[in-house]
Amino acid sequence: MNTLFDGRKFSRGHQRIADYITKHIEDIPLMVEDDLAQACQVSTSTVSRFWGEIGSRNLKDFKQKVREEQLSSSARKLHSAFDKLGEGQGARASVLGTADYLRQTADHLEERDFEEAVEVLSSADTLHLYGPGSAECLAALMDFRLTRFGVGVRRISRGGHELFESLLQIGEKDVIVIFGFVSESPEIAVLLDFAKEHGCRTLLITDLAVSGMLEKADHVLYTARGQLWEFHSMVAPIAMIETLIVAVGKRREQQAYANGDELNRLRQHYRKWLPKQI
Repeated sequence: MNTLFDGRKFSRGHQRIADYITKHIEDIPLMVEDDLAQACQVSTSTVSRFWGEIGSRNLKDFKQKVREEQLSSSARKLHSAFDKLGEGQGARASVLGTADYLRQTADHLEERDFEEAVEVLSSADTLHLYGPGSAECLAALMDFRLTRFGVGVRRISRGGHELFESLLQIGEKDVIVIFGFVSESPEIAVLLDFAKEHGCRTLLITDLAVSGMLEKADHVLYTARGQLWEFHSMVAPIAMIETLIVAVGKRREQQAYANGDELNRLRQHYRKWLPKQI
């Protein structure tokens, strides 16, 4: 439900409603306003005003939007992407359209939050990266770049019961980086709970403006990827990751330069055996 609440600032009562809806979206079609007011411990009039805040006429209109979003599928997302290219504006307009995701991400970014995230990443003994699905490319990029700076990195690639094998490798001074898009999976819930119990820190990178994950993670960075029914773009998440990587590299400047020099020496020394591919 991030598409309905992204970028919105609510009053305390309306925030309670948004949080409840996010966590109990499957119950909403069966509820009336009095039920929702009781569940959120707010007045019915507060619930009635809430719909206008999120661009709906009333609860009935909101329920219709919920049904439409729940019908979203991979095929529908592809269809939206194909439509944009077929509207006569061409590839250039489609590429430029992703700039809005960068703007949204920048608008949400607080310098203090970013600096705290950089400090956490820089001071960790080991970074454990969890990037399921399409976020696997983000974890791979972070792994590749930060390893070059001498940062200890492990990627958590297993889900289900096999996740427990990865938990054995996480120490108290480590940091778990979680790419949490769309919703909180059971694996993410376990990682956040494990971190809390064992005293290690977590950095959540997400496109959700309202989610229970936001309260559980130690540090959160928001990045826009598009509406729920759209083909999700990785432009802004990649930009966020690259900015983090450069900032961490600057914190570890001496080692980063030393590793770069050693890498060049190794390339020259072994170029006959492993020539650089162009």
